[in-house]
Amino acid sequence: MTNDIKSAARVLDMLELFSTRCGGLTLSEVARGLDLPKSSTLGLLRTLHNRGYLVREDEDDTYRLNDIIRRDGFARHGRILRVAPPVMRALASEAGETVLLGMPDAPGLVRLIAKEASPSDIRYDIELPRKVPAYCTALGRVLLTRLDAAGVEAALDAVPRAPLTGSTRVDRAAVIDAVAAARETGFAVVEDEFAVGGTGVAAVIPLGPGQPLAALGLACISQRYRQDPARLQANLGAAIARIADAMVGQGNM
Repeated sequence: MTNDIKSAARVLDMLELFSTRCGGLTLSEVARGLDLPKSSTLGLLRTLHNRGYLVREDEDDTYRLNDIIRRDGFARHGRILRVAPPVMRALASEAGETVLLGMPDAPGLVRLIAKEASPSDIRYDIELPRKVPAYCTALGRVLLTRLDAAGVEAALDAVPRAPLTGSTRVDRAAVIDAVAAARETGFAVVEDEFAVGGTGVAAVIPLGPGQPLAALGLACISQRYRQDPARLQANLGAAIARIADAMVGQGNM
């Protein structure tokens, strides 16, 4: 067996190992499970993490299969999970805020499928995998802009609109107005509605026909966002353009 074929077999063995486990695995556990040296195992883990197939949990230093791959398989979302992570890392470094990639889930819900945490000591963070409501999150509201009026109303009525903070908009008309504003500007901004002290700003990634609907967002400390919203929106817009361009390139490969 050539080295290239052996490496491919090890990658498949690793993905199969993770597919059988709902929880995370440490480096040592993966190395034991595959009977590989830790050095080789770490290289494979980092590659799969960088390509979006695995998610790394900083709290306990474990890796797990990306939830969207487990649920939907590779074909539908594999390309964006391959393209987005390096752009997200660069954006988190440039903006100094946490970056989230989300896709529509059940009506009224958004599934967070990838995250790059802010390098700042004080940062907004959220554990993945996670579903969040569309009515009070920036990712959710901007994804709602791709629905017609009846679709927006149906999505808002599909989940209870509970006041998560004192600033959460729960009135249907108020949320519809916020969605309309996001449709006009291209950005949804949600301040202190999902979590006190946190501001989200998000925009849809413009992908072609047949590609999954997705949005990229910054999860910011509200005080920092208010200091320079134009810069952060510009950073986000540039990152989205890079992902969209890379997706076109991937489609031509």
